[in-house]
Amino acid sequence: MKGEVRSVKEKKDRLRHVWFRRLTCGAVLLCGLWSAPCDAGESERLADRLRVTFYDEDARFAESVARLALEQRPLLLGALGAEAPDTLHIHIAPTLEAFRSYGFSAIPDWGDGYAVPDLNLIVLQSPRISGSLDRLRTVLIHELAHVLLHSAMGSAPIPRWLDEGFAMYSAREWGLWDRAQLILATLTGDLVPLSVIHSVNTFSARSAELAYQESALAIEFILQEYGRNGLHALLARLRETGSIERACFDVFGLSIVEFERNWQRYVERTYGWRALPGEGVSLVAGPAIAILLALSYVALRRRRRAVLSRWEREETAECGRSRDEDRWKRFKQRFTVIRGGKETESEK
Repeated sequence: MKGEVRSVKEKKDRLRHVWFRRLTCGAVLLCGLWSAPCDAGESERLADRLRVTFYDEDARFAESVARLALEQRPLLLGALGAEAPDTLHIHIAPTLEAFRSYGFSAIPDWGDGYAVPDLNLIVLQSPRISGSLDRLRTVLIHELAHVLLHSAMGSAPIPRWLDEGFAMYSAREWGLWDRAQLILATLTGDLVPLSVIHSVNTFSARSAELAYQESALAIEFILQEYGRNGLHALLARLRETGSIERACFDVFGLSIVEFERNWQRYVERTYGWRALPGEGVSLVAGPAIAILLALSYVALRRRRRAVLSRWEREETAECGRSRDEDRWKRFKQRFTVIRGGKETESEK
């Protein structure tokens, strides 16, 4: 009975915390917008419950953002087993100051975008700040996954590893060097526990990257072990109970401690000593191929220079021979003329 009362009390406290957080972030955001002067250059694009606000200089970038968001939203909703939320707002900040001040919490220095899920809001940097469009797809999918996951969960608290893991996994944000970092962390015992990832915004860029990769592996582990239906069931139960411990036990039959232990075994199996031969081949082969390509390029450049140099020498020699032949012809003509003149005089 005491456990039930405590459980009800905890749910009420969590609910009050969620509503307080929503009211607070909404008030702060509205205050920021109210105090900011309205810029005549700001525009908006509306399409299928999507609102993109931007400045005229970023019009083409805004079109790319809207197109990508409309393309990825149904895919992410399918992965979540959820329905589309209310209108999603994507704001493109024209300056770094505007980017940092549009939100209500501290933005890490390594962030190119961030989400305010309670307001269905995503804030992106203008390419005039970053100077590149290379990370648009990755950043937008990552932040869009955050917003859609929170919308699907309602007022239920979401563990940070699940939140960041789904976003990271959806954006496919790992490559060759990320795997190398995971292998090193696994072999040296430097993996970040899932329970500590809730404070990822205070991590250094390197530690945050490792935490994100581990979170993505937690989602990968769920999908490998239990399939997409298992992930859907976990999210549905989390929304109903508001407790990841209860949801994990009800769906997987494991405590959260046992789940993390199994996840760690999966990571060690995938990136530990036993996986090193297979992963090592790819890790070595990638740089080796790059080095071979670079050496081939250098060799081709040198060969091309050698051929051009040889052609130039041959052309110079040919020109020299041509000049010598011309000189000899002119000498012969001159000698013939002189000799012919002498013969004419002797005849006279």
